[in-house]
Formats: sequence, structure tokens, C-alpha cells
Amino acid sequence: MKKIIAFCVAASILAAVHLSSACVGKTIHIGISGAASERLLAEIAALLITERTGSSVKVDAYKDSKELYNAVRLGNVNILFENTGHALEVLGKQNGSGSASKVDFVKSEYRKSLNLVWLEPMGGVQQYSSVLTVDTLSNYPALPKLLNKLSGALTNDAYTKLLKSVDSSDKTKKVAKDFLKSKKLI
Repeated sequence: MKKIIAFCVAASILAAVHLSSACVGKTIHIGISGAASERLLAEIAALLITERTGSSVKVDAYKDSKELYNAVRLGNVNILFENTGHALEVLGKQNGSGSASKVDFVKSEYRKSLNLVWLEPMGGVQQYSSVLTVDTLSNYPALPKLLNKLSGALTNDAYTKLLKSVDSSDKTKKVAKDFLKSKKLI
């Protein structure tokens, strides 16, 4: 009887260790350059990722885009939100002609020079797109599919209304949660 009890205790301990190591992982860092529009997108994405995957997500605010991209280069940011107009500025390029060619150019250059992957634009939300590091993409291969769910849910009109209802960073999280629940994404 003592052997059976000892075996059960040992098995329970091993199971608990295995479960705890399965839940412990790296924190996903979403970087923003401080704009309210970026904060709302980041909070929506952070909540979606946390609720759907159980991963820890932290939104890190940087004073400007130069500081944000420095953090990306240092490996301190996994995800950011960018639009093609600003991305061209980051790359030091002028606005070219043709919207599709701009997007293709930005995607290619970000991949080559910054090791970043652009996902689908978010339903026209000021032309924002989720941008992930290549490392993040290989460590979390399900993230693109999850984040692309926002593309269909976030229209310009819906996003504008959400932005108007946000007046503090505390309220941003509530607005994000209410939106995701209303779209049945969490």
C-alpha cells in the first residue's frame, strides 16, 4: 500500500511539473510609439492573443518610432502595428505610385532589411497592418491566422467609433475587451 501511495505522489508531482512548464513561456511584447490609435490596436491584439492562446502579452510604449524600431532591432519587441506611409518613411523612401506596389515594396524591404513580416491590413484601419519579427513567426506560427481575424472585424467606421470612446489607457482595455466580445473573437 505504501508503494502505491508513493507511486501516486510521484506521478502527481511529475504531472504538476509537466503542466507548469507547459504554461510558462516567453512573454510576447507588442511595441507602440505612443499614438492612441496604436495603443488601441495593441490592446485589442494583446487581449485576443492572451484569451485565445494563453500566452502572456505586454504592451510596451516607446517615445517615438525611432526608439520603437531600435527595440525591434534589439529583440525587445515581437509585434508592432504599422501603415505603409510611415513604413516608407522608416525605410527612407518617398511615397511611390500605386497602393499595391507600395505595400509589396514595404513587405519586401521590411523582410530584407529589418527581418519583419507584414500580415494582412486590418480592414482599412488607417491602413495599419500587424508586423511580426521573423523569430516571433517561427516561435508562434499560429499568430498570423489569429491576428488576421482582426482584418475582417475592424473596419474604419468601427475603429473610429472605438477610438472616440477611449479617453484613458484604463478605458482602452475595456473598449478592446467589449469589442472582441461583440465580434465573438473571445
